Amino acid sequence: MTIPRFTLRQLGYFLAVAEQRTISAAADRLNISQGALTEAIGELENQLSVQLFVRRRAHGVVLTVEGRDLLAYARATLSSAEDLQTAVKDRQVGLSGRMVIGCYMTLAPFLLPRLVSAFQSQHPSAVLDLFQDSGEAIAERLHLGECDLAILYDYSTTPDMICDELYWVQPRVVLPADHKLADKDEVELKDLEDETNVLFDVEPALSNTQQILRQLGTTAKYQMRARSIELVRAMVGHGLGYAILLHHPPTHLSYEGKPLVVKPIARLNVRYKVMMARSRNLRSSRRGDRLRDFCLSVLRQTRPSG
Repeated sequence: MTIPRFTLRQLGYFLAVAEQRTISAAADRLNISQGALTEAIGELENQLSVQLFVRRRAHGVVLTVEGRDLLAYARATLSSAEDLQTAVKDRQVGLSGRMVIGCYMTLAPFLLPRLVSAFQSQHPSAVLDLFQDSGEAIAERLHLGECDLAILYDYSTTPDMICDELYWVQPRVVLPADHKLADKDEVELKDLEDETNVLFDVEPALSNTQQILRQLGTTAKYQMRARSIELVRAMVGHGLGYAILLHHPPTHLSYEGKPLVVKPIARLNVRYKVMMARSRNLRSSRRGDRLRDFCLSVLRQTRPSG
């Protein structure tokens, strides 16, 4: 076995600079001098025989191609080292250290509060960092090793992910409570063709809505876009149009208290699965497996209301 000439500390310093984007910010985070940090990064580059960063005066640092390639490996290596330390100390009761979960923005309000509450109760020694974004952005960060797990719809998954299904949902139409179709058991989207479709303007939700319209042989002659689910619902509450959404709060009121109705869509037999994903390209760790098992136990208990 060949012993690497670089150290875990150097990998940790490299990771800090990559995340902070400046030497000064990374040095502050690590509580070391900028000179010591620069020297450590330089030594790592010498040992690996590659340039990891491009230094730009007054503009911080930018990862080179080789630096981006190293990023995921560095995170995996440091995670494995933390696993080893935990095993040696025999700390098997709870998770420890920092873990990151990315969640598709519309799913976050339905899933993350319950997950955080259970996590803090059962793993008080660990830190759980969360971020919400589009499916595409979350997938990219997962493959770069910037998060341990991702929660997203099946249409955002890729072959490079290992996925666990949490539950499924069906698209439904949101109407003002006084709409002429509000009393229908289900709504024909063709009957809304001359009305404004208030679109949730975040991919892939935007493309999915347009695909549903095409599948049912109809169009939206007028469109209005919003990048927030609550803004979409508020616009519908004001009678500005209708919307097609997957998740719905248990209350049928907009932020302003305008009444809404949520109805099944006639002739639409489509289900979307909510998945929890890991990167297939990163080596699994015991800590990662325990985090996955914990999240599955919490998120599969009950399907979100609405």
